[in-house]
Amino acid sequence: MLHLGAQGGWNVCRGVHGAHRGDLRAAGSDPAGGGEAVIANLAGLVLAVLVAVYMAAALLFPERF
Repeated sequence: MLHLGAQGGWNVCRGVHGAHRGDLRAAGSDPAGGGEAVIANLAGLVLAVLVAVYMAAALLFPERF
């Protein structure tokens, strides 16, 4: 639902701010709480590499599996 915003512009909803007023957060890394995602991504990468190595070994040496 459209309504007239506080600055006289039309907004789609009350919680959305227009980019022309500079209300948006600047792009960049968020220093608070970003470490857990990095650890999870690294753990996923390690597991993916281990599975890929296991599958390649199973294809090359099927008699051992």
